[in-house]
Amino acid sequence: MRDWLYRLFHRPESEHALYHQFGRDINAQINPQEPELFAKAAEAFHQGDTLQAYHDYLSSLENFTNTKSNHNITLERQDETLYFTLYQGCALIRGEVTKKSLRAHSVITQKKLMDVAVKRHLLERNDLLTYISYGVKKRQLILQLYLDNTTMTPQKVFYPLRELALNADYEKEYLHYHFHQKELTEIEHLECLSKDELQVKYNAMKRWIDNTLKAIRELPSNDNNTTVSFTLLTLLFQIDYLLVPHLDMMQELFEKVNSYFTEDERLIEQKNDELLEFVLKLQTLTYEQFAHNFYKTKLTFSPTEHTTFSELNDFIAASLEKYRWFRHHRYLQVASTMTRYIPLYILYNYGLHPSYRALLHLLVEIQYSTYFIDLGYAPYYHKDSAHFEKSAITSAIDKAIQPYRDQFPALQNFAESLNFTTLDEFSHSYFLQLLNLDYTER
Repeated sequence: MRDWLYRLFHRPESEHALYHQFGRDINAQINPQEPELFAKAAEAFHQGDTLQAYHDYLSSLENFTNTKSNHNITLERQDETLYFTLYQGCALIRGEVTKKSLRAHSVITQKKLMDVAVKRHLLERNDLLTYISYGVKKRQLILQLYLDNTTMTPQKVFYPLRELALNADYEKEYLHYHFHQKELTEIEHLECLSKDELQVKYNAMKRWIDNTLKAIRELPSNDNNTTVSFTLLTLLFQIDYLLVPHLDMMQELFEKVNSYFTEDERLIEQKNDELLEFVLKLQTLTYEQFAHNFYKTKLTFSPTEHTTFSELNDFIAASLEKYRWFRHHRYLQVASTMTRYIPLYILYNYGLHPSYRALLHLLVEIQYSTYFIDLGYAPYYHKDSAHFEKSAITSAIDKAIQPYRDQFPALQNFAESLNFTTLDEFSHSYFLQLLNLDYTER
């Protein structure tokens, strides 16, 4: 086994390990004092108290799990310098702030691992960056950021720091996969998953793949290219959101999905064949090969841009038209797949308000109840008996909405309007209620 992987997977589990991560978003509550800290930072910048302003702003980026800090950012002030560390996936960002400037960097790889192909890639990537650039420090390739603090605001800090964090996280795994680098640097902050959790994830993936291949074989033979696409993409979205792989598995999954949605001369049949080839590759993974693609980490910035509620409604409305078409033409299996495709597609592609994300996650948890039961969660739905835990679902919807009623006073718990007849009918009624949500701010 590779040395760095051995070190990662033979490290004791953290006593304060995060709860199960789902999707690529922060998976945590924002700092409850975030608005106040942001306002204090803006005022301190205005007053010229630069170090206090940075301290307040960076503190606002701390996030929590069940009121416990995830320690995704640490701060230390020494005389006239503020030092900070910030975690984003596999990336560790180190920075220092003085009255005059902010300097931050993240180690990407060792200089000794950089061949001509890597350097060519870096030159191409460098042209795409807005605030940051590549550099070499102590024989290590780094991404670096410099900000002049002469006229600074929290907004002027956010975008450059986010660009550094997201690109550092992405680039480390990209180079590892595409250029076959032997090791990742600075992985001390990563945590291994328990063997029990890894086994649940592995068993789930194998089960989902078997079910997907069986579903494809049972699709009508006449013009089923689109239905095959929905079936395969739903599988990949659920692997990404529910299992959250990293490293090679994540890179290849992203590439296959992005390639499918790229507009080019390829036919849908060809794109489906590429998706299917990847699925069959996943099917052959041994447990050990699978396990090497997973670790726990901390996130500070969301990787997706905020999506408006009107955009979300447009997507759901258009998708429900397809769902109804499949139902009307008796493609019941495909219609059922569509009910899972819709929330997973949104969670994969869009930046969501925390309440909306929580509502979508609840639907996914109900749809994939077997997986969540295997992870140790109390069920909202019992597949064998087709029984819904209505009171638990009502409470979960309330928990997703209630904290934001002050901001969106028209938000209402819609549990009483749901159709609990079958899982598909429930999902359909759930989408209709999402379309009716009123996110008008006070």
